[in-house]
Amino acid sequence: MGIPPLDFVVVVLLIVFVVLLAIMVAPINNLIRQSERTLDATEGLIRTLDKELGPTLNEVNLVLASVQEIKAIAEQRLSDVGTRVEDVTGSITKAADQAKTQTSVWGAGITAAFKAYIEGKPSGSERPGSERSTDKRISSSKVS
Repeated sequence: MGIPPLDFVVVVLLIVFVVLLAIMVAPINNLIRQSERTLDATEGLIRTLDKELGPTLNEVNLVLASVQEIKAIAEQRLSDVGTRVEDVTGSITKAADQAKTQTSVWGAGITAAFKAYIEGKPSGSERPGSERSTDKRISSSKVS
C-alpha cells in the first residue's frame, strides 16, 4: 500500500466537505427565516409609522400650542400679581411713612406743650398776678 492515489484523496475531501455543508445548512436556514421575520416586522413598523406619524405630529402641535398659551397666561398673571404686590407694598410704605410723620408731629407737639408748661410754671416766690422782674426794672427806671 503506499500513498493513495490523488483521486481517492479528492473524493474523501469532497465527501467531508458535503457532510460539513449539510451540518451547517440547518443553522443557516434558521438564521435566514429569522432574518425574514425581522424584515417583515420592520416593514410593518415602517407602515405603521407612515400611517400614524402624521396625525400624532398634528396632536403634538396642538398640545404644544396649548402649553404655550397656558405659559403666556401664567406669565401675565404672575406679572399682574407682581404689580399688585408692588402697589400694596407702596401703599403700606406710604401709610407707614404717614403714621411715622404723624407720630413725630404728635410727639413734637406733646414735647413742646410739656416744655411750655414747665417753663411757664411760676416759681414759689412769684405769683400769677404779681409783676415780673422785667416789669420792676422798667418801673424803677421811671422813678429815677
